[in-house]
Amino acid sequence: MASSVDIVPDLDSLNELDATAEPQDAALEPQEPTADAHEPTPASPRSQDVAMKQQRVAEFLEDEGYDAVLLGRQDSFAWFTSGGETSTGVAADLGQVILFLTRDQRCVLASNVESARTFEEEVAGLGFQLKECPWHEPRERLIEDICRGRKVAADFGASGTVQELDKLRRLRINLTELECQRYRELGRAVAHTIEAACRNSKPGNTEHEVAAQLSHRMIRHGITPVNLYVAGEERCGQFPLPIHKALPIRKRLTIRATGRQYGLCASATRTVFFGQPNAEFLRCHQICCMVDASYIFFSRHDEPASEVLRRAKRIYEKTGSPHEWILAPQGGVTGYSPCEVLAVPDSPFRLRAGMAVAWTPSVGAARSGDTVLIHENGFEFLTPCQEWPVVSLTVKGFELERPTVMVL
Repeated sequence: MASSVDIVPDLDSLNELDATAEPQDAALEPQEPTADAHEPTPASPRSQDVAMKQQRVAEFLEDEGYDAVLLGRQDSFAWFTSGGETSTGVAADLGQVILFLTRDQRCVLASNVESARTFEEEVAGLGFQLKECPWHEPRERLIEDICRGRKVAADFGASGTVQELDKLRRLRINLTELECQRYRELGRAVAHTIEAACRNSKPGNTEHEVAAQLSHRMIRHGITPVNLYVAGEERCGQFPLPIHKALPIRKRLTIRATGRQYGLCASATRTVFFGQPNAEFLRCHQICCMVDASYIFFSRHDEPASEVLRRAKRIYEKTGSPHEWILAPQGGVTGYSPCEVLAVPDSPFRLRAGMAVAWTPSVGAARSGDTVLIHENGFEFLTPCQEWPVVSLTVKGFELERPTVMVL
């Protein structure tokens, strides 16, 4: 760890300062990475999780012919560190801290501002080394120094590296046992906060107020709000992804939201009516639930994502809504990003057991959606309804429940 430096001058010597003197370069010379002073914790579930990810990186390096990997995105940092966070804002893709990984070593690249907090709060005892630079120096210099003479794959456009974001993303979409455990807890909490926000909203509340209430509930559970789509009846049918505005809710409220914890993202959608819903909306919502049920049922191990999409398109067509799937993305694999792999026609990508999916069908103003974990012989709802009405649907003889409209 870098030592602290007292930058407050002696007041008695202020008169001796020479304003005409040439400034001296205070930059630190490049240093070898320093080791984590914390004792390693090889038996902890988190350290075992990091070791598994190190093995995935090692296999990637061997298969692709690289010497090292550079991870600069926030979602990549959270994945490899098994839930670590950088201090960058929610909306930023790139973090303040970069990971440099070889087959058997892992190093944190950070400024002197971020290094102490990162080692104390995010990667303590996980076997990381540190390579530090002053905050006022461009971090590109640090990257060039550690990558020199090596063939390096990166998840962002770092100079002297090969951008391999798509391939590196594939390393993280098969969830580990620890990630599945975390996902279950996160999913239930996300569903709970969305349902509570719906139940506690009233006609006259603005979309902003509902979004603020939902954010407050999530943060109380240690969840970071990522995507919040909150809309009343006037806007949900106009736009596929309505961002909340200072508009009052009158008859209907739909919330589609994503919450993040330990880097993992869980999403769910719920709709509430204040008074009796109209027949046309109920018809659209029933179709939407049918499409959603098809997506979930056919999200199976080794199933092409394009085939899951094709089957859902058939439901759209049979129910008189053939073009609805074109109007908005239908979702796909989720994980450390709200959408890791988007399902599109003709994609060769295949779903695997241990992946999470979040489908987002829509019909007119109606929405449906939950986060689901794929198993070898079935699936598991990660965002199950808790205090919410459901409708039972049958797909190929199998019954599954989808959230229906709550009437208040």
